[in-house]
Amino acid sequence: MTVKVYRYAQYPDDHDETLSHGYATMEFIILNKLTPMSDSAMDVDPAHVDPDGRYLGLNGGKPA
Repeated sequence: MTVKVYRYAQYPDDHDETLSHGYATMEFIILNKLTPMSDSAMDVDPAHVDPDGRYLGLNGGKPA
């Protein structure tokens, strides 16, 4: 199973640079009133998305 994430145009106020690469789930984008770039959809492993819906990157995941 994969999760679809999208690049978004601006960062939310509580943006954590260590977590996000500017991609998130559509739910996160809508909740934070961000602007998605629809041509940037990516399918990613759910383990690489934090509980809020931000994409953690290929080396992301739960901290040990």
